[in-house]
Amino acid sequence: MDKAEKQVELESIVSSFSKAQVAVCADYRGLTVAQVTKLRGELKKAGCEARVVKNTLARLAVSKVAEGGKQDEVAKFLGTIVGPTLVVTNAEDAIAPTKVLVKFAKENDKFRVKGCWLDGAYVDAAGVDSLSKMPGREETFAMLLSLILEPATRLVRVASEPGTQVVRAIEAYRKKLGGESAAA
Repeated sequence: MDKAEKQVELESIVSSFSKAQVAVCADYRGLTVAQVTKLRGELKKAGCEARVVKNTLARLAVSKVAEGGKQDEVAKFLGTIVGPTLVVTNAEDAIAPTKVLVKFAKENDKFRVKGCWLDGAYVDAAGVDSLSKMPGREETFAMLLSLILEPATRLVRVASEPGTQVVRAIEAYRKKLGGESAAA
């Protein structure tokens, strides 16, 4: 890469990091091309961007994006950018990439999640594993919608109960007059 290409790549990485809610670093050494292609496909389905970056450019990008942040946290994250590094970012959902990467790491023993940058702080590999167990954006919206609809659902059920009781009483009376057993 010449200097102009490096500058364009650096700007692209800075843009990715600054838009992302999370940036996860992983070591992909030992994986086959087919495995990496499968991982990239799963990440794309989850709305994530995955790229192999030059460590020097990645460190520069992190330093630019994390200016003014806690330097000890930045230093810890920069420590994950060593050796071949796959950087996965997601601008919409902080949990989605962790779910995909942790699941893939469990299926492929050569793949290893190093850590991530989340909300101005470094999260180690164990923390990434914990994040992957949290509900994602869509799951959270579904739970929230369920909580919002629950009072209305109960109100409709309570409001319709007297009418339902009248219908049951009339049906029991009809069966009694018709000679049918009310217990049936």
